[in-house]
Amino acid sequence: MEQPTSGPRDDGPDDTPVDRGARPGAADAGKGDRWIAVVAHPVKSNMTELRREVAEVTRRNGWREARWWETTAEETGAKQAREAFEAGASVVAVSGGDGTVRAVARALVGTSTPLAILPAGTGNLLARALGVSHTSREEAVRMIDEGRHRNVDVMEATLTRPDGSRASELSLVGLGIGLNADIMAGVDEDMKKRAGWLAYVVSGARALRRNAIRVRYAEDLDDVSVSLQRAGVQRAQVRSLLVVTCGVLVGGLRLLEESQPDDGVMETVIAAPRSHLGLVWQLGRLVSRRDARGPDVEVLRSTRNVVVECPRGTEAQVDGDVVGEVTRIEVTLRPGSLVALAP
Repeated sequence: MEQPTSGPRDDGPDDTPVDRGARPGAADAGKGDRWIAVVAHPVKSNMTELRREVAEVTRRNGWREARWWETTAEETGAKQAREAFEAGASVVAVSGGDGTVRAVARALVGTSTPLAILPAGTGNLLARALGVSHTSREEAVRMIDEGRHRNVDVMEATLTRPDGSRASELSLVGLGIGLNADIMAGVDEDMKKRAGWLAYVVSGARALRRNAIRVRYAEDLDDVSVSLQRAGVQRAQVRSLLVVTCGVLVGGLRLLEESQPDDGVMETVIAAPRSHLGLVWQLGRLVSRRDARGPDVEVLRSTRNVVVECPRGTEAQVDGDVVGEVTRIEVTLRPGSLVALAP
């Protein structure tokens, strides 16, 4: 989880998606009235170079000077993005890791204001899925004026904790329990800074020793609050369960070849290998960049809701961020509700 450390503090709410629609005048602003809002993680972003590259885009297009917001440990991007939206930004660009991207996107869901991603993290999951360069920030910055609009699907997840409390999370790529969450929880942050995605490989090797978890799950329910005591509910002992809108994992590995961030479908990927050897075989398919399907992997396609219960409680992750122990996850798809810029 990212921990930015600078900028002004504001203790206002930062965790509720908004539906504000089109802002009057923003979409139709003349060329000279357009301007870029940049929400940046000041530790992960090279601010000097970033300011220079953004200034070049504004000069080239005859736009007004860009305005800047920095994230803090307390305000990770949603509040800053809401302020930029309300101020009339033509584009909101975000520079940071996946946690910062997710926070900024939360404020833009349901609006017509496009999000430009300037990757500055290790995973860069949505950027990879959209084809935005994660190795050349200059190329990514060019997407601000050269990119096309893609209406990206997002997932709203309600997490139930072992104590009965509930929390809301927004997912742009995928969320899950089991091995995938254990890997994220076990990553050594110092190694991650030094070795990048290889830190996940080391964590994965340790996580292989964990036991399988018992779950119940169902898809496309008419009412996501129903109890999972009905026909059609599946029960399984799984090593990993993922609900995704696109098939990109850490390191650029592809989970499902056909899964796209704007296809209006969630895939639930359930891995239940019968042995450690079967699990290693599945991981080998991923590392060799082949589709994850196999004899012990089931893939369900949903267009509305997915509910997963793990009564004993287990660690969960959302877009690579560990979000704590859960006993139930209710996921609702909001197709095409985020406008993002892509090649």
